[in-house]
Amino acid sequence: MIDLHTHTNYSDGTWNLRKLLEEAEKTNIEVLSITDHNTINCYKELEKINIKDIFKGKIIPGVEFSTVFDGVMFHLLAYDFEYKKLNNFISENYENKKPDLKKEFNYMIESCKKNNVKIGNLEYEEYKGWPIDIIFPEIKKYEENKKYFKEEEWDDIDVFFNSCVTNKNFPVFVDFSIHYPKANVVADAVRNAGGRLFVAHIFKYHLEDTISFLDILKQNNIIDGVEVYHSSFTEEQIKFLDKYCKDNNLLMSGGSDCHGEKKADRKIGVGYGKLNISKEILKAWTNKN
Repeated sequence: MIDLHTHTNYSDGTWNLRKLLEEAEKTNIEVLSITDHNTINCYKELEKINIKDIFKGKIIPGVEFSTVFDGVMFHLLAYDFEYKKLNNFISENYENKKPDLKKEFNYMIESCKKNNVKIGNLEYEEYKGWPIDIIFPEIKKYEENKKYFKEEEWDDIDVFFNSCVTNKNFPVFVDFSIHYPKANVVADAVRNAGGRLFVAHIFKYHLEDTISFLDILKQNNIIDGVEVYHSSFTEEQIKFLDKYCKDNNLLMSGGSDCHGEKKADRKIGVGYGKLNISKEILKAWTNKN
């Protein structure tokens, strides 16, 4: 069993590195990748400890990057790189670059005005939370706004926000390249470090046309593969992505997306109980070297 998508408390997981390694060992993980969001600090810590005292399996360096392509904000999983060669890129583009939330707020306000979404006179105040936490309830104050949104967008702030950052035709669209580097920039940095890239949990973005988005990422040499196995995927979705990769000569990856106690029902290795990813998918990685 392998798990190529896990998180520690260096990003938004709750387990520290040692705890994650201990749980991976208990679960008999043969190959593990720690893919914290926009940071590789766990690999700096790994150099300072005797890993084999905790985890007997193989570790593939990994990281999950937030990025943007053609207005769509999504995540790229990078693997198998020389992590020291990514240090400067991550420092300059993520760790030392705090998101400009006021700019994001103003972008969303302008989108509302441009698309006739009714809102009152709002000012961004950081203590009130993220921009979406201010704008979403304001939009819902006015029943006449409902006609602009799908039912699930109107009812669920997470679905609403996902549309904000992945759909250029959405009435409250915001281009997240104001926060994150574009996908071609990320791809160049990872490949210069000897790594490869996979689009993460593609169905979480609720794209209007998943195939077209995958096609354009492939055509623009952004990805080497697709995360085919994920805790949230149905059997039908896994079969769909498996076929897509085989038809398009793309590599496959997969993982639980374990965050420790934060998402306690999503277990390392097995996800919600049915995940069991074979290390056989890694043979193709070797063949493509």
